[in-house]
Amino acid sequence: MPNLKDYFLLDPNITFLNFGSFGATPKPIMEVYQGLQLEAERNPVEFVARKGLELLKDARIKLGKYINCHQNDVVFVTNPSYAMNTIAASINLEKGDEVLTTNIEYGALEKAWHFHCKKTGSKFIQQEITLPIYSKKQFLKEFWEGYSTNTKAIFISHITSSTGLILPVAEICTEAKKRGLLTIVDGAHVPGHISLNLQQIEADIY
Repeated sequence: MPNLKDYFLLDPNITFLNFGSFGATPKPIMEVYQGLQLEAERNPVEFVARKGLELLKDARIKLGKYINCHQNDVVFVTNPSYAMNTIAASINLEKGDEVLTTNIEYGALEKAWHFHCKKTGSKFIQQEITLPIYSKKQFLKEFWEGYSTNTKAIFISHITSSTGLILPVAEICTEAKKRGLLTIVDGAHVPGHISLNLQQIEADIY
């Protein structure tokens, strides 16, 4: 069985455990990535104006199949924090509106939501979740205790960065639809860890 360390360019003198925020790229992917960079440098106009667009379309098709959604529903962005900032700035939040989340979300995204909610006069409600979580029922009960008639949107991680917990986002999205709420799921850690079927989850934004 191959040693996983051999697939990375990490310094052999360190034990690298952080893949939640900054992770190293496997060597085979680096080789393809650097090959594309060289191709772009050899003929920048051809690559940016033609070949690059074809590659992006092909990547959207393949990623769409992998996460079970239509290719036209896939949008490439720089990173999840960039994406969430764009979403938070784009939805129509008004004074008094509330965005319901948990107290175990990714720090950078918490800051983004606090910033945009402060600008609009809305509130970012970080519902307290008791740890350890003993059951799905317990989690859902505690989460929905944060709901009010002012709740307009749900923001929640599918897999949390700080704890590695897999949260029941499908159940939350189903209930949110019944309540007429917009659902926004942070799925940054999901495709590489567990199977993902966006059609089954039915989040408005994932």
